[in-house]
Amino acid sequence: MVRNERVPDLAIYSFTDGERFEPDFLLFIRKHKNQSFISNQVYVEPKGSHLLLKETWKENFLSQINDLAEADDSYAFGNEYRIIGMPFFNEEERMGDFTKAMNEFVANI
Repeated sequence: MVRNERVPDLAIYSFTDGERFEPDFLLFIRKHKNQSFISNQVYVEPKGSHLLLKETWKENFLSQINDLAEADDSYAFGNEYRIIGMPFFNEEERMGDFTKAMNEFVANI
């Protein structure tokens, strides 16, 4: 788990309008598979309840990552690379959504 301290190289951009987004945390998990690896790059964004509606586009984008993001094979070096976006982490209103998504991710590692 890496805390993103506004590192420009870690910014990602929405598929719809190119809006810049710097998720607060990146989780990297690599699992050995035969002679190669499966690498998972997971974007995690904690969000206070007062910002949930205002920043809905970010959560929508994180959801789109699961279906639309593709790793550049020239950097995968024969390994499988998965890019995953989690629902907002919000203990007060969205904990169930986050826990469910994280449990599904862990079950599929």
